[in-house]
Amino acid sequence: MQTEWLTTLPLAGPIAIEPLYEGVANQVYKLNSADGIYVLKHFCHDHSYGMDRVLEVKMQEQLALQNIAPEVLHFDQNRGLLLQPYIEEPDLKHAGMNEGDAIRGLAEALSRVHAVKISAPMWSLHERLNTYLEGLEVYDADTARQFRQRLKRHRGMLDAWGARPVFCHNDLAMHHVFSGSPMLIIDWEYAGFGERLFDIASAVLVNRLSSAQSNSLIHAYEGYTGVSLDRSSLESWGELATITNQLWYELHHHLQKLNQ
Repeated sequence: MQTEWLTTLPLAGPIAIEPLYEGVANQVYKLNSADGIYVLKHFCHDHSYGMDRVLEVKMQEQLALQNIAPEVLHFDQNRGLLLQPYIEEPDLKHAGMNEGDAIRGLAEALSRVHAVKISAPMWSLHERLNTYLEGLEVYDADTARQFRQRLKRHRGMLDAWGARPVFCHNDLAMHHVFSGSPMLIIDWEYAGFGERLFDIASAVLVNRLSSAQSNSLIHAYEGYTGVSLDRSSLESWGELATITNQLWYELHHHLQKLNQ
């Protein structure tokens, strides 16, 4: 962290800093100041790969008004800094709840996200995949070509994307869902209006749910929403989510090498 960042924040000093996470796209810190505890995210602009941080913040501001995301306390676009309150309640992964309750919590979170009505654009998976593929081609053209070949069989799904759009998170890991009242969700960089089944399939994938756990999630989601899910279609979207995830991690691997 650059110490000059602290002087730009609307916080009373002194400030104690604790690193929470560092990746290619984000660096996250816990800040203890005289007037409270906060989370500071630093967006790494060099490797945005389709992420619109200004749009992300605008969405989070709207989501905070609906009590589903933490408040945006400060955003510095030039420095890529986002300040928000530290959430004291544990996330679903670390709340110590049993498996069934955690999965029901995840289903509730998905149902709440899909019910959101805000001003936001359609999130294009096709554009995101092309961005990742073009990035990967710079480092490994052969592997990028193999991914393009694998994606051909899913072209119909990509063309039909967003036929019945709902607001989606698209990266809903249990550690992004905090179990307080109200339930709060973080990390909205992939959010936008898109495909319900892709969002659910992505949640199954990122949380590494077993077949039995996936069925529990689906039943709970249907109970919360009253929406019946087509299992066969969900399986197909799961295949596409897997390819998307593998493509991103292949690109991520090369980006990490640049940062070493």
